[in-house]
Amino acid sequence: MEIRLLHYFYAITKAGTFSKAAEDLFITQSALSQAIKNLEFSLKCCLFARGRKISLTHEGERLRIHCERIFHLIEDARDDLSKISSGLKGIIRPAILESILLFLLPEMISKFAREFPNVQFRFSLKETKDIETSVLENETHFGLVSRSPVSKKLEEKFLASYPNVLVCPVKRKEKIESLMEELPLFVLGDWQLDSLKAKTDLFIKFPKIKILNPVNQVALLKILVEKGLALAVLPKFVLGPNLRVLQTFHDFQMSIIMIRNPARNSFTAVETFMDFLNDQFLEEKCMKFLGKIKNTENR
Repeated sequence: MEIRLLHYFYAITKAGTFSKAAEDLFITQSALSQAIKNLEFSLKCCLFARGRKISLTHEGERLRIHCERIFHLIEDARDDLSKISSGLKGIIRPAILESILLFLLPEMISKFAREFPNVQFRFSLKETKDIETSVLENETHFGLVSRSPVSKKLEEKFLASYPNVLVCPVKRKEKIESLMEELPLFVLGDWQLDSLKAKTDLFIKFPKIKILNPVNQVALLKILVEKGLALAVLPKFVLGPNLRVLQTFHDFQMSIIMIRNPARNSFTAVETFMDFLNDQFLEEKCMKFLGKIKNTENR
């Protein structure tokens, strides 16, 4: 099986038609059709259901998935070998929770990019269960999640944890009791509601608070609170100048956990970035610890 034929096949799945794929590949449609016939003969199966509109057969859909993995591996090999002659290069494909990427990693990524300018990132923003799947199936190099993985096939490394905090708009200076009576509480889902009931006394203190579940995205929820539409419980690392902390829940923390598939051999740029992230979170822990010591000494 030729890699060239796989590229032709994958180009058709992206373009949607043979004619558009042929145009993108700078070859004739007849040459492309013959190449696909050769590929189908080699694989002993039909890849496309041909008609007024082409669609993938079950075998074709499976091959599309395999093509993505094969092309990623080829890309990794090329990137890894390029380091030998021209320094660290490559494309790193992490799967990450949106809140971690948007509020924790920007400065770290900027620092890494200054040291390794030839390394690129292709982030996938997913929910935790989808991150596990993408790492297991080698669609991404590693994942950053907020809980230990369900699959025992994945390795995990704890990086940090942050308390969740009840927040309101910074312009609202009233006491928590008044705010709780006036504004609803936005939650990120049933999981957060259950955690608040199990790990905090919030609903004991305020049993009549109105609960709303508009979105499950931390970034959007933060904006809604900043606009004065509600209160919310968010991880502490999300805080900015437009939010005021009403209560900190030290027993309700968000963990940052790195997961990877040990069966996959990562190339140098990926390993370097994973080590870099671990060092950055470790440095942050040390700074917090030193800050606590200093505050104790000043009392």
